[in-house]
Amino acid sequence: MHVVPNGSERKVATADLFFSTTDRKGVIDGANAVFCHYAAYSMDELLREPHNLIRHPDMPGGAFQIMWDLLLAGHPMGAYVKNLAHDGAAYWVFATITPLGDGFLSVRQAPCRTDLFAAANALYEKVLPMELAARSAGASRVAAARLGAAALAEGIGSLGFASYSDFIRMAVPAEIRARRETTSWTGVDPRDPGSGVAQDLIDAAIAVDQALDSQMSGLDELEMLSGRLSQTSDQMEASLEKLRGAVAAAVAASGEVAATEPVLGRVVGPLSAISQWLVEAIEDLRQRLADVRGRISELRLRIALARLHDETLAEFAREMANGDAPERAPLYVQQLCRALEETATTAAREVVVTNEGLRTLAQDLVEVEREMRTFQRQLATWRLLIPRYRLSQRLDPFTEPIDAQLKSGLRQVASVRQLADQCLASSRPFDSGPLSVAVNAVVQVRGAVERELVQGRDFAPR
Repeated sequence: MHVVPNGSERKVATADLFFSTTDRKGVIDGANAVFCHYAAYSMDELLREPHNLIRHPDMPGGAFQIMWDLLLAGHPMGAYVKNLAHDGAAYWVFATITPLGDGFLSVRQAPCRTDLFAAANALYEKVLPMELAARSAGASRVAAARLGAAALAEGIGSLGFASYSDFIRMAVPAEIRARRETTSWTGVDPRDPGSGVAQDLIDAAIAVDQALDSQMSGLDELEMLSGRLSQTSDQMEASLEKLRGAVAAAVAASGEVAATEPVLGRVVGPLSAISQWLVEAIEDLRQRLADVRGRISELRLRIALARLHDETLAEFAREMANGDAPERAPLYVQQLCRALEETATTAAREVVVTNEGLRTLAQDLVEVEREMRTFQRQLATWRLLIPRYRLSQRLDPFTEPIDAQLKSGLRQVASVRQLADQCLASSRPFDSGPLSVAVNAVVQVRGAVERELVQGRDFAPR
């Protein structure tokens, strides 16, 4: 079914969420009425068709190559996508895709972060001509897509992201939050009339939303902490150079007067040993800082996905209550419930893992801070020997990096201690009870739906 773009564009309403489910090969096996509206296809026309039925020719294949690489590796995906409706109109969405059983669930919304959207669109406009040129030169679609994927990854790097996965961890929470702030979604009205199943779904969705709210309140703090971790890592890299320079100067100065004043050499020995420990410890610590930053980003992503899937389930319940849902609605309820169970459970697990990482990092920071203080005292002791033995004039060429370390070292020590305290303060105890209860309610609704399906009962609104 070949559709030609007609140059028109259909704007996705900020309030609208729509979803589709596919098998592992990307063949559509489910969608909601809102999806059909924007794609301008009937449900029968969509089912059993490949999802690239709505692919717009302006989209570079590299974006989909990255998508499949991540999804088949078991990771969620997020991307700005230009789609092509059956009537030739284009429409932009921000799509999140997550593994679900033997297939995938994709939820779409209007792009709400204009800065990120513009940056992604600019990358697409650069990469697409490269792919087309490769195709013209005889490259296969797969080869051109891989070329595009590499170019997109490089372009993402130029925007300040270490990888496309890092971009996803930032963009998905940012888009979901921006949409939520625009629509002021607080759950579906519990007085909304509908079938028993629809009402149960609404109640369960509201409970999950409220349970996730308690975790969302700390995400802003964690985001700021993540920035502080990055800043500290950069500062530590710079401090290592100063530390090495100070020790090298002290060793050289001690050697200069070793014959007449061996005491400087005796003091500089332990100083070198401490500095070597610090160098190794700080290098390890920088990796742990990066690991914890990654955990915080993953936590923000997982909580955002849980909230998105929760809202999608609630909105589909509203479709059911209004009589707008397709005949296969019970099957989609099963899938949406399962997706919410998985993402909410994963989010809860990430909270625990992130808190453990923060506490361990705080302990490591305290240990490094203690050794940094010892180093500063040892260096100060060595420095005082110079005027005591009247060596100031002779050793003056060596003292500049040493004095610089003595001056900046105390600030570094205080900064490390402050960060340790901040990590401990951010690793709050996590009460999983409310979320577990809420998710269990979703599980019970899914079980009721499965029993109804087995018995062949009607799910039409009453």
